[in-house]
Amino acid sequence: MKKVLILSFLLIISSGVLVAQQNYFGVQNSKRKGMINAMMNPAEINNLTKKVEVSLFSFNVGLDNNTLSLQDIIDDPDVFENIFDDIDKPVNLRTDVSILGPAVGLRFKQWSFGLTTEVKAKADIINFNPDLGSSIVNNSNGNDNQTIINIPKNQRINAVGWMEVGFLAGRKILDTDFHTLSVGANFKLLFPGSYANLGIDKFQATIIDSQDETTITNAQGSLNLSYDERWENEDGNNIEDNLWRDFSPGGLGVDLGVNYMLKKDDKPFLNAGLTIKNLGSMGMGSNQQQRNYTVNIPENEYFRIDNLDGNIDEINEQLVASGYFTINNNDSDVRVNLPRTLATYVEFSPVKSFQISLYAQKRISDENINTNLSAADLIVLTPRLVLGKFEMYSPWMKHQVSNLTGGLGFQYGGFFIGSHSIITGLMQNNSRRADIHMGLSWGFGS
Repeated sequence: MKKVLILSFLLIISSGVLVAQQNYFGVQNSKRKGMINAMMNPAEINNLTKKVEVSLFSFNVGLDNNTLSLQDIIDDPDVFENIFDDIDKPVNLRTDVSILGPAVGLRFKQWSFGLTTEVKAKADIINFNPDLGSSIVNNSNGNDNQTIINIPKNQRINAVGWMEVGFLAGRKILDTDFHTLSVGANFKLLFPGSYANLGIDKFQATIIDSQDETTITNAQGSLNLSYDERWENEDGNNIEDNLWRDFSPGGLGVDLGVNYMLKKDDKPFLNAGLTIKNLGSMGMGSNQQQRNYTVNIPENEYFRIDNLDGNIDEINEQLVASGYFTINNNDSDVRVNLPRTLATYVEFSPVKSFQISLYAQKRISDENINTNLSAADLIVLTPRLVLGKFEMYSPWMKHQVSNLTGGLGFQYGGFFIGSHSIITGLMQNNSRRADIHMGLSWGFGS
C-alpha cells in the first residue's frame, strides 16, 4: 500500500507543466475593463472600456504552501530530506497557473458578447498528514522507525488539467446617468486533459520501518486512487499523442454574475459585483482508472509493504491475495466537479487618480471529497494609483494556505506585469507564496 502511495506521488509529479485556474488579483479590479475583468465576473463584459476588446495572451503562475518559505530552501537545499520532521499540522500546497489564449469581447448598446479560450489545471496537496510523510521519508533513508498514523478525515493529493472555451453574454438591465445594473453569464465547453487523485480517509495504522523490511499493522481505513492509464501504457497510445482527446468536450460549466456601478460625473465612483463560478463537471474519459481500497489488518498481524512489486494490476493482485485488502474497481465514467466559488468585490474611486478595491472569494464545495476540485478561500485589498493609461497597484492578500502576502504590479493600457507576493517575499524571510502574472490586450472603438 505504501508503494501505491508513492506511485501516486510520481503520477502527479510526472504530469509535466501544471496550469490552473487562478484569478488575476489586482489586475482584475483595474479601472481599465477588459476580458480579464469579464472572466472574473461575466457581468463585467457590459463595462468594457472599448467597444471591442481583444486579449492576446496572459498568464499567471503561483505557488502557495504552509510549510516552506523560499528562504528555507535557499538556506538548506537539502530541506526536502527532512521536510516533515518539525511539522505538527497538516501540510497544504496549492499550485496555480493560468494561460489565457485569444479572447474577444464586443459591446452592442445594452448587450455584450465574448469568446474566450483558456487552459487550466490544479495541483494540490490537501491536509496531508506529516506523520505519514515522515514515515515515507525515514524509510527511504533506511532508518529504523515506528510511526502511529491517525487520519480522521480525507487527505488528498490531486492534479488535473483541462481546457475551456467560453461563450459570454451580458446585458444592462438598468442604465442611467447615475446607476448601471448588469447581469452576465459565461457558458464553458470543458475539454479534459489528465487527472490524478489520491485520497486517504479515516485511516489509522502502525507503520514499522527497519533496514530489512517495512510492515504495517493495526490498520483500518480507505484509499481512493484515480489516474489516467495513458501514463503507463507502452503501446504508443500514450498521453503525449492525444492529450486533449481529439478535442472532444467532456462537460459543461457556467459562471453567473451581477454588477452594479454608481457613477459620478459620468465616471465610475463605486463598482461592485457578485459572482458564482464553476458550476458544472466534466468526465475524464475511458482512459481514467479509479480504484477504492479498504484495509483491515488486525493488531498483532503484519503485512510487508516492501514486498509489493510490479505494475498497479500486479500490486492489486498481491494486496487481495493477502486477505487484508478489498478493492473496488470503478470502470464507469469518472466525473470531476469544478472548483465552485462564490466571489464578491467592490471598487471605490474617490478621486480620479486613486482607487481602492476589495475582493473576497469563498469555496462552496467540500475539498475533502475525492471528485471535487479545490479552490482557496481568500481576501485581497488593492490600492491603485491611476495616472492616465498608467496604473500601479499593490495587492495585499490573506490566503487560506500561505496567509498574508503583499505584491506590486504595473499596467499601461492593455499591458500588465506584477506579482501578488514580491513585497513580502523581499521583506520577510518566511513568505510562503511565490507568483508572477503578465498579459497583453488591445481595444478599439468608443
